[in-house]
Amino acid sequence: MKTLRFSLIFLALLIAGACPWHDELREYLNAYFWLPFARHAANFEKPSVLRMNVPYAGMAAAQGNTALARLREAYQKISRPELYYQNPPPAPDLESLRQAVTAARNDQSLTRRDKEEVDLVAAKIEMRAGEFSDSDLLQSAERKFQTFLRTARTPEFRSEARGWLAHIHYLFGEQTAAGKIYLDELNRAGSNLSRETLLNSLRMTYGYDGEPGLVAHLDEYFDTPEHAAFAIELATNPHWQGELETGRFARSPNTAQTYRRIKDLLAKHEDLLRSKSGADTLGLLAMRSALSMGDPTGARKMAESVPATASVRASPDFQWMSASALFLSRDYAAAEKPLLALFRSPRATKLQRAAAAYGLCGVYWKTGNLAEQIRFALWLHTAGGREYLPVPSRLSDLSVYWAASGWDLNMLLDAEAPVDALRSFAEQNPNLDGIRLVEYSLAVRLSRQDRYQEAAELYRSIHANRRAQRLQRLALLSQAAEKPGVSSRQRLDARYELAEFVAANPEGIYFNDALWHGMQRYALQAASDCRLTRTERARLMDAERELKDSQDERWRAYLILRDIVHDAGVSNLGRDAAKLALRCLRGINTDRFGRQEEIRRADIDLSRWLQQASR
Repeated sequence: MKTLRFSLIFLALLIAGACPWHDELREYLNAYFWLPFARHAANFEKPSVLRMNVPYAGMAAAQGNTALARLREAYQKISRPELYYQNPPPAPDLESLRQAVTAARNDQSLTRRDKEEVDLVAAKIEMRAGEFSDSDLLQSAERKFQTFLRTARTPEFRSEARGWLAHIHYLFGEQTAAGKIYLDELNRAGSNLSRETLLNSLRMTYGYDGEPGLVAHLDEYFDTPEHAAFAIELATNPHWQGELETGRFARSPNTAQTYRRIKDLLAKHEDLLRSKSGADTLGLLAMRSALSMGDPTGARKMAESVPATASVRASPDFQWMSASALFLSRDYAAAEKPLLALFRSPRATKLQRAAAAYGLCGVYWKTGNLAEQIRFALWLHTAGGREYLPVPSRLSDLSVYWAASGWDLNMLLDAEAPVDALRSFAEQNPNLDGIRLVEYSLAVRLSRQDRYQEAAELYRSIHANRRAQRLQRLALLSQAAEKPGVSSRQRLDARYELAEFVAANPEGIYFNDALWHGMQRYALQAASDCRLTRTERARLMDAERELKDSQDERWRAYLILRDIVHDAGVSNLGRDAAKLALRCLRGINTDRFGRQEEIRRADIDLSRWLQQASR
C-alpha cells in the first residue's frame, strides 16, 4: 500500500513538472514585450520562388555499363546518409574513385552536360573524403567547386555546386561565406536546392542570432541590401533571460558598442540600402536596431521620418515597431493606431495579430478604455486568440511573446472593471464570442453587492442553472433576514440561516469559478510589482483587497456571524454562531486571503468568548 501511495505521488509530481503553468500578468509593462519580432531563416524567403527538382550529380540511376554509370554507382556507395551516423564513418577508397573519374573523362561519347556531371562528382568525392578529418582534401574540393562554377553552364549543376561550396565554408567555420551562398540560393529562381535544405542549412549556420561571429563580421554583409538586412535582423533578435518582476530583457555587455557599430554601418551604406532593391530596408533596420538596443526615442524619430505615402508603413514590422516606440516613450494613446492597423492587416501572421491584440490591451489599460480592453482581452481568451498560443513559450521559439495565463482578462472582469462597465459591454456586444464569460462575471459581481435576485436572473439567462438556483435561494434568505415587522429573535435566526448557507457553499457564491482555476494568489501581485506607477499600484492594491474580501464566502459568513454573537449574547444561538464563525475563520485560505493577524485575533477572541459563555 505504501509503495502504491508513493508511486501515485511520484506520478503526480511528474505530471506537474510536465505541464507548466503560465504566471504572466500585464506583460505590456515589460520592455521585452515590445522588442522587434524575432526573425528566422524562413522570414528571408521571397514568395513563389520556382525551383528545379532533378537528381544531383552522380545520383541519377546507374544504368548500363558505361564509364559514367560506373562512376555514379561508385559515388552513390559513399553518399548514403546512414554512413554519416557511423562512428567513425568509413573512409572511402579515394584511389578507386579517382580512377572511375578518369575513366569517365576518357569516354569520348560524353555530352557537355555529362562532362560537367563528371567534374562535379570529382569535386564531391574529394569533399566526401575530406569532410570528416582531412582539411587538405576539403581545400582541394573547394578549389574544384570554384573552378567548376567559373566554367560550367548547366543550371542545376551550378546550383548544386554553390550548395556544396557553402557546405565547405560551413565546415571551415566561415559563417559569412556560407551564409551568403545559402541566402542567395534560397531566393534564386531555378535553384536545384530544396527550400527545406536551405532553411536547415541557414539554421545550422546561424542558430537563432548568429552568435558573436555574425556581429564580428557585420561589415562584410553590406555588399547587397538582402545580405545587410539578414545580418542586422538576426543580430538584433530579442532575448529574454531576466526575471518577470524586473521588467527587463537581457543584453550582452557590449550592447552599446554593437549599436554604435550598426548605426555607423547603416549611415555609411545609406545609398546601398536606399537603392531600388533595398527600398524601405534602411528605415526598418534603423528602427529595429534602436528598439533592440533600448532606444525607443531614436526608433520613434526614424518612424516619423518615413514618408506618409511610403509602402513600408503597411508592413507588420513597421506597424509593430512604430507602436513599440510610442508605447515605450509613454505616448500610449498614439500607439493605438499602428496596433489596430497591425491587428487588421492581411499581411500579419497569427502571432503578430495576437501581439497586436495584447499590445492594445496595454494601450487601453493605460488610457482607461475599459470596453476596448475587455474586447481584445476576450479575443485572446476565446478560440480566435488562444489557437495562436505556441508551446513551448520561449522567446527564441516565437516571433512575439504575450501573457498566456489569461490573468489580464481575469483581473479585469473580477476586480478592475466596475459593474456598470461590465453590464454596458454585455448589452452592447450580445453576440460577441466569449460574451457569456463577461455575463457570468457580471453575475458574480452582482452577488458580491448582495444583489442576489439580479444575479440569479442573469445566471438563468445564460443557463448557469446551478448558480441560478443557489442565488435564488440566497435571495430568499436575504429577504427573510431583512424582513420588516418580525421580532429580533426571528431576524437573528434568519441571519444565522443566511450565514450558514453562505458558509456551506465555499467558492460557490462570491468566487468566480469560471475565471480562476487555482493559482489566483499569484495574480494578486500589485504590492510587489515594480513596473507600476505609484498611482497604479495604490489603485490595484485597493482593488485586490476588495476582491479578496468580497469573494471569500467563509469571510463573508464570519462577518454576519460575528454580529449575531454580539446581538444574541450568551444563548444557544450565540454559541452556535460563535462555533460556526470559528469554523469559517479556520477554513479561510490565508495565503490567498491575507489578514492573518486579524484572523488570528478573531479566533482568540471567539474562543475566549465561548469558554466564558460555557460557564
